[in-house]
Amino acid sequence: MIAKNHYVACTVLVKDENDRFVFLVKKEAEGFSFPATEVLPRKTGLACIIDRMKEVLLLDAEKLELNELTNAVVANHRVPLFVFNYEDEKIKSPMELLPEDSELSWEHSEKITKTLKDWEISGVPQFLLI
Repeated sequence: MIAKNHYVACTVLVKDENDRFVFLVKKEAEGFSFPATEVLPRKTGLACIIDRMKEVLLLDAEKLELNELTNAVVANHRVPLFVFNYEDEKIKSPMELLPEDSELSWEHSEKITKTLKDWEISGVPQFLLI
C-alpha cells in the first residue's frame, strides 16, 4: 500500500536551439523545483509521473525515454526523481513543448544548481554531468 502523500518527481532533458541540454523545472518564488505529483493508489510512480507529463507538456509520450531514476531528499522526505530524455525532430525549440500558461520552464544546468543542492540528490547521477 502506498503511503499517503507519497510523491514522485521528474525532469526532462531536451536539446535547445544551440544543441545544449535544458532541464524541465517548475518556477518557484525563490528559484526552481522539479515537477512532482502524488502517487495514486493502484498505479506505479512511473505511471503517475508519465500521466502528469502528458497533462503539462505538449509531447508524444512514446518518445519519452527514461534516462535515470535516482532519489532526492526534499524537506526530509525521500522523493524518487525520474529523469527522461526527449527527442523529436519536429520540435525546433523546447518552448514548443510548453502550453502558453505553463508554470514550467526549460533551464540550463548552471541556472538550476541551487535546486540540485536543495533536492539533495543521492549519488552522482549521469544527468548531472551534462
